[in-house]
Amino acid sequence: MKLLSVLISCAVVMSAPASAGWWIEADDLALRNDIQLLADSGYIRQPINTYPLMWSGIVQDLQSVDADALTPDLRDALHRVMMLWQRDRRGVQASLSLAGETEQPAIVRFGDTLRDKAQAQASGSYQNDRVSARLQVSQVSQPFDQNRTRLDGSYVAVKAGNWIVSAGALEKYWGPSFDTSAILSTNARPVPAVTLSRNSSAAAAEDWLPAWTFTTSFGQLSSRAQVPDAKLWQARLGIKPLNSLEMGFSWVMTYGGQGYGNGLNDWFDGLFRGGTLEGSENMLAGYDLRWTTSLLDQPFGVYWSAIADDVSTKTLQLYKVSYQLGIDTYVRPLSSRIYLEIIDTAIDCSNDRKFNCYYEHSTHHDGYRRYGRAFGTSYDNDSKALNLGMLTQLDSSTSWHNKLAWLRLNVDGTRVDLPSQWTQTQLPARTVLLWRTEQQWRDHADQWKWGLEFSNTLDKVSQERDWQTELFLSWSRQF
Repeated sequence: MKLLSVLISCAVVMSAPASAGWWIEADDLALRNDIQLLADSGYIRQPINTYPLMWSGIVQDLQSVDADALTPDLRDALHRVMMLWQRDRRGVQASLSLAGETEQPAIVRFGDTLRDKAQAQASGSYQNDRVSARLQVSQVSQPFDQNRTRLDGSYVAVKAGNWIVSAGALEKYWGPSFDTSAILSTNARPVPAVTLSRNSSAAAAEDWLPAWTFTTSFGQLSSRAQVPDAKLWQARLGIKPLNSLEMGFSWVMTYGGQGYGNGLNDWFDGLFRGGTLEGSENMLAGYDLRWTTSLLDQPFGVYWSAIADDVSTKTLQLYKVSYQLGIDTYVRPLSSRIYLEIIDTAIDCSNDRKFNCYYEHSTHHDGYRRYGRAFGTSYDNDSKALNLGMLTQLDSSTSWHNKLAWLRLNVDGTRVDLPSQWTQTQLPARTVLLWRTEQQWRDHADQWKWGLEFSNTLDKVSQERDWQTELFLSWSRQF
C-alpha cells in the first residue's frame, strides 16, 4: 500500500495537535467545535477567533459553569475542553507524531498541519507561571520549499502582567471560518517572529471595556525571497461587545528587506504614510464578525469577513476587497455542526485590470506568500470556493468531519510570474469537486487521525478530467 510505504521508508509523519501550555493552537478542529458550541450557548464570553487562543479567559469562564445544569452535549463539550486544558498545563511534556499522505497537500485548512507529503516530528516543552518554552523538530520528506529539517512550532515565552512576549515560529489563524482565512491562515509555514499578546481577554467587573484580545508581531521573512530578509508586521484586535457578537480587526504589512529601511521609523512611515499602491510596503487589512442567535431552539451563526489587498492609512478606506460569508448551526439530535461557506478572491484590480492582483505586489514580487504558499487562503487569488461541512462528535473520544467542496481555482487561467516555487496561481484554470472525510480519536495520551479525499478536477483549457483519491493517516503520543 502506497501510504504504508511512505510511513515505513521515510519514518515520517504529520504533526497532530501539540501541547502549547498557555494557549490553544490552530491544529484541532474538534476542539474548536467544542469551544464554539460553548460560546454559542453563552458559557464562553471571550473572543475566540484569534489563534493562538489563550487558555486564561476560556478557563475563567468555564470554571464558573455548573456542569450539572447543562444539557448532555454541552456537558460533554465542557468535559473535553477542560480535559485538554489539564493536559496542557503540565510543567514538562514531550510528544512524538507519525503520519503520511499519498499526495502532496495542495490545500491546507484549519486543523491541517501537513504541508508536505510526509513529516516526522518530536517536541519537548517546559512551563511554569512565568516562562514557557518548546523545542519542536520536524524532518520532512519531499518538502515543497526544499527545507527538510524545521524548527516550526518552537518558541520561548514570558509573562509580564497580563501580557505574553514570545519569540519563535508559531502557527496563527485569524477569523471565524472553519475552512480558511483570507488574512492569515495556516497555509504557509509560520514566520519566526517576536510577538506581544494579551493573556486573559476577560473584562474586569469595573472595566468599561468588553472582553478583548490583542496581538502584534514583527517577523523575519526568508533570505530567498525576491526582496531578501523582508519584515512582516501583523496585528489583530478581537472584541466581544455582546455575548452574541464577536468582531475582529486585522492589519498586516510586508516592508523592508535588503536595500530598504528596516528600522522602527521605516515601519512607522510605511504603516501610517504608505498604503494604497504607494511606497514599497505590501499592506493588507480588514475586519470580520460573527453573530450568534437561536433558530428552532438550535444555535445558529452568521459570519463574514472583508479583507482588502490595499488600504489607505489616511482615510482607512479598503481597496480590492475579498469577501467571505458563512452560516452554521449546531443540530443537537445529530451532535453535529453544519456549516456553509463561500469565499471569493477573484477581485477587480482596477478599471483596466480584473485579475492577478490579490496578494501580489510590485516590489515584493513573492506577494503575500512564503515559499509560494499564501499567508491567507490556500485557494490564493482569482479563485472562488464553496464548502459545505459537517462536524460530528460520535462519542467522548471520536469526532468525524465530512466536507463537500466546489472550487474554481485561478479562474482567469493566466499565470503570475513569481520567483517562488509552487503557487496556486502557477497552475491553469480548473474546477474541482471534492468530498473529504476524516475521523479523529484520542484519549489522554494517544491520538489517531485518518481520512480520505475523492476529487474530480476539470482543466478549463484542455477540458480533461482527472479523478484523484488521497489517503492520510497520523498518530501522536503525549508523554
